[in-house]
Amino acid sequence: MKIAIKPAILGLAIAFSLTSCKSNKVYNALLEERDNLAQSLADSQERIVSLEELNSQLVADNDAMNAEMDDMKADLKATMSKVEEIQGMVAAKQAELDQLKGDLTNAFGPYEDVGVEARDGKIYVSMPETILFNSGSSYLNRADRDIVSKFAEVLKADEGLSVLVEGHTDNAKFIQGANSDNWDLSVRRSLNVVRALLKEGVAPSQITAAGSGEFSPVVTDNPDSAEARAANRRTEFIVIPNLDKLFDTYKMKK
Repeated sequence: MKIAIKPAILGLAIAFSLTSCKSNKVYNALLEERDNLAQSLADSQERIVSLEELNSQLVADNDAMNAEMDDMKADLKATMSKVEEIQGMVAAKQAELDQLKGDLTNAFGPYEDVGVEARDGKIYVSMPETILFNSGSSYLNRADRDIVSKFAEVLKADEGLSVLVEGHTDNAKFIQGANSDNWDLSVRRSLNVVRALLKEGVAPSQITAAGSGEFSPVVTDNPDSAEARAANRRTEFIVIPNLDKLFDTYKMKK
């Protein structure tokens, strides 16, 4: 009887041993899977944190970009407003210039040889020697003074205007006389016109005298011809509108 029990016990021991080995393998596999899942969870959580930080940065960047865009839009709007203001003021100044040209054209309408031209924001009134001054002379006769008087009326009507009176001669050699040379003649003519304007009541601050002699001709082709010399002998009135009001208005609106 004792001999029969031992094999049974031995069989149970072997079976238990085999079952225990199998259970250990399953347990170890479960532990490994648990560890893998835990690592995967940790990786996912780290990835989530990283993505959240990235999202926060992107949101901040987007907010900054939107704020910068709003600033740029505001700057653009302000710039466009300033451009429109300047364009309006320039248009107003051009209208004033056109009005001035019209006034001068009407004032000297009876004198066909007088040239009135708008150029570079100024009005150029050119009077040939046939209208103002006798040949080689700086003396203003009665007819000359009448012309200067018409010009004075335009200047007195707008004290914001200033005028440069510039005398010009041809290139002919000057014959010794009351004037020493062409420079002298051109300056004397300009000064006499300025004095006549002052007598008419034009403010001294509005007038400047200059003389260019023969060195600023309007006709340079064949300058020794009678036609070229006649065209170059002239007195020019360069009328300059006052731009101070334009710039002051612009500064006030900035």
